[in-house]
Amino acid sequence: MNSKSLKLLSILVITMIFSFTVKNNETFIGTYGVSDSNPAQIKLKINTDQTFEYQDFSVSNKKINIKGTWNLKNKKVFLNHEQTKFHNLWSFENDGQIAKSRKGLSFYRLCKLN
Repeated sequence: MNSKSLKLLSILVITMIFSFTVKNNETFIGTYGVSDSNPAQIKLKINTDQTFEYQDFSVSNKKINIKGTWNLKNKKVFLNHEQTKFHNLWSFENDGQIAKSRKGLSFYRLCKLN
């Protein structure tokens, strides 16, 4: 291989490497919730420091308002907290604009607020 071919090959390889963009793995960082008029007041806030805040007032005598840590497993966010009866596994759609969770027969779909 002559030097001209080697230069051309190098430029081609470098161009290919930089042409692929890495998708941001943290598009899910932010606050998700229901509309302000919804009495359930469900809100999920996922922070960059791997902490979260979650509230769910859909059952008036069993309101949930907790804080904890989260970790990413298989493209899903798992919320770590001692309380087990809440939506603690979330997946995301539309580049992090929609948060979805299922616990038993209860399905939640929250929209990103910020």
